[in-house]
Amino acid sequence: MTLSSNDQGKQGQIAYGRLWRNRNFVALWLGQMVSFLGDYFEWLAVPIMVERLTGSALMVGLSVISAALPMLLLGPVAGVFVDRWDRKQTMIVADVLRGLLVLFCLLVQRPDQVWIYYLVSFLMSCVSRFFFPSHNAVLPLIVPDQNDLLAANGLMQIIETVGLLAGPAMAGFAIGLWGAPVAFIFDSATFFVSAAAILTMTVPRTTLGRQVAGSQLAAVWAELREGVAYLFGSRTMVGVLICLAVVQLGLGAINVVWVPFLQRTFGVGPEGLGIVDSAQGVGMVAGGVALGFVTSRLSKVTLIGWGLVAIGLLLAGMGLAPAFVYIIAISVAIGLVLVPAQASLMTIMQLAVPDLKRGRVGSALNALVTATGLLSMATAATFGEAIGLRLVYVVFGLITSGAGLLGLVVLREPEKLSPALAPASIANGDGDEQP
Repeated sequence: MTLSSNDQGKQGQIAYGRLWRNRNFVALWLGQMVSFLGDYFEWLAVPIMVERLTGSALMVGLSVISAALPMLLLGPVAGVFVDRWDRKQTMIVADVLRGLLVLFCLLVQRPDQVWIYYLVSFLMSCVSRFFFPSHNAVLPLIVPDQNDLLAANGLMQIIETVGLLAGPAMAGFAIGLWGAPVAFIFDSATFFVSAAAILTMTVPRTTLGRQVAGSQLAAVWAELREGVAYLFGSRTMVGVLICLAVVQLGLGAINVVWVPFLQRTFGVGPEGLGIVDSAQGVGMVAGGVALGFVTSRLSKVTLIGWGLVAIGLLLAGMGLAPAFVYIIAISVAIGLVLVPAQASLMTIMQLAVPDLKRGRVGSALNALVTATGLLSMATAATFGEAIGLRLVYVVFGLITSGAGLLGLVVLREPEKLSPALAPASIANGDGDEQP
């Protein structure tokens, strides 16, 4: 039996309704919304200040690379511990540490002190290697209905939307009026708000059904190998790995040059940079709202593949844009297709990996994908000014579109997890296993 368009739309509305009645999901959603708002303050402030103090695209690129390196160096090992530790407590500790670390950015006053930005970005990213796998692993536990999981991921993507709508615009005007310190102080405060929200959640505690014999180091190594083996043994995850690796080969360069490109090509200041990100947020609002109504009409692979094709072409269009107003319009269009693509990709990964392996598999995936992103970042930072920042947008935008076409070929939606791949056990709040 096929559902009518009205029935499909009602199913999307019902899924959203159930999520808003889920206390744990609402707490996580609200806490992350506030935290992402603060993140955009810091993400905008650092490249603006490095560009202002040094005038070098290479130095701006180093600030981005320093934040990406822990994904490659620490990510796989962090995933092993995420699968071992209590994920709720891991997220709370990570938020508190990041809230303290970002305050060290207040010390930067001169060009010879920009290394502090690099160190803080590196350390915050190290801590985040434990937070984000925990977050991704927790979501399917507090939203156990697979029919609601895609809608939940869509709402999580709207967190970025709210951050993009309010964060960059607020940050741009705040930095323009009061300087970068206000951005770092605000970001610090939002981490503590997120930690408080997570503290109110009730999260099932999953435990490994076995212990690996031998030393702790041997056990960690064995679990790391198990995560990597699952990644390469899953047809779905291999497709995700290939697609994301090419995506990062394209987007890494854009992340490095976007601030120098907009400031030098169109003469915009912090306020203009904030407007660009906020324009993308407007598009993401529309994309997030539409997601609940298109999930039953289009496959996840279709949403990912053609979404990436569109994003790449739009980025290439930015490189050819004759005026700043075109940048704003293109940013809206990018946001429109970004949420469905990201939410679909996240859902595929969550459904393809059993709970007790999500931390390890996700971290191993991120580390391998980051390697191509770092290659792209290093290329753009080193040669971007020599070949022209417009050309960087065109070339690497087309690479992103190529990732979308590749995704249509290699991506596969996972089959439902078999009982053998389901979580080994779920512990109650006291740590005792339930039958």
